[in-house]
Amino acid sequence: MNPLRAPFPWFGGKSRAAHLVWEAFGDCANYVEPFAGSLAVMLCRPTPAGVETVNDRDTYLANFWRAVQLAPDEVAKHADWPVNEADLHARHRWLVGQAEFRARMRQDPEYFDARIAGWWVWGICQWIGSGWCAQPAWEEQEAAGAEKTCGIQTSEYAKRPMLDKPGRGIHQLAVRQGPSLANAVAWEGRANAGRRGRGVHAERARDLSISAGWEKRPSLGRGGRGVHGSSSWDVRPSLRGSRGAAGMGVHATGKQGGIREWMQALANRLRYVRVCCGDWARVTSRSVTECIGVTGILLDPPYSDAAGRDPSIYAEEDLQVAHRVREWALENGDNPRLRIALCGYEGEHEMPATWRCVSWKAPGGYAAARGNHENAQRERIWFSPYCLAPAADPLHGLPFAVFTGGAR
Repeated sequence: MNPLRAPFPWFGGKSRAAHLVWEAFGDCANYVEPFAGSLAVMLCRPTPAGVETVNDRDTYLANFWRAVQLAPDEVAKHADWPVNEADLHARHRWLVGQAEFRARMRQDPEYFDARIAGWWVWGICQWIGSGWCAQPAWEEQEAAGAEKTCGIQTSEYAKRPMLDKPGRGIHQLAVRQGPSLANAVAWEGRANAGRRGRGVHAERARDLSISAGWEKRPSLGRGGRGVHGSSSWDVRPSLRGSRGAAGMGVHATGKQGGIREWMQALANRLRYVRVCCGDWARVTSRSVTECIGVTGILLDPPYSDAAGRDPSIYAEEDLQVAHRVREWALENGDNPRLRIALCGYEGEHEMPATWRCVSWKAPGGYAAARGNHENAQRERIWFSPYCLAPAADPLHGLPFAVFTGGAR
């Protein structure tokens, strides 16, 4: 299968480690990702997809994947809009206020909103740091009756778009068109699908059923991972870019491809993926994993506070979930039908000697932007005993950067 990439940036993405995961999982019949995020590993799967189930507590994130799966043209229509600072804050306030949407996402496995998906991905690609779709502190004070200061530094307009690079995500100058995009459904009568405004007619969403067995579940807590408390909107929207392009994520424009082709390609890949929205434990039960066949399970929870993760990125309860995930991995690691990959920082997880520990280097992300380049070197993945053995290094007979035992 041709690899794809998500049209938005995401904290802790694992695209650089995807080959390590698939080397350990192999061509497994079933794949489960309880902390979906950008789906970087799943989108890089090198073998034909079997049964695939992804989940995330962040209702906005889960909604994006559902909407792009079922209504890619409509998502593209709402995402195709220039960087605009006033619109950024107006849409942020509107998105934060959608309480009914968040409740329906947690309870109805088939519900999605394409406009919310388009606006969410449009905004996250120009938002600096954490806080996108989270209620800022000044709004909480206003709701409590506190007087709001009119100065620009305390208003929502103090959050400027990210300007230090030409852009990211859909704001890039050009969407690089790889083999996967070349096979996507083309827009009829539109040779260049770059920045042309909003005049794109949305096609009616296909009527597909997504995991009807999850219906009638109660709400499983707050909006989810990635909905963090932000103290203020204190910087401009991002106008930076990546790989020499102007713009990032869905703000990409130019001669090679465009937003709609990107969404169509993702829709084709996600055609049979089951997208759930709730607590991670719901998709790690026997009925979702080993009962379907040999199952690869990628556990990539928010890294714990003990790992040194920036506390401003995640809520306190999110920083503790890694401990519960590790306990589940330890309880199920000796199951021959499960191939488990647990992600974390060096020293974060004490795993048995039967688990294989592999190091890899991350890009660095926001930590590197703040001058912390050490965390990029601390990334580790622990593989359970029944994961496949890695390919040997022809020069040394051992796989590169592999440690045995749990403390590394």
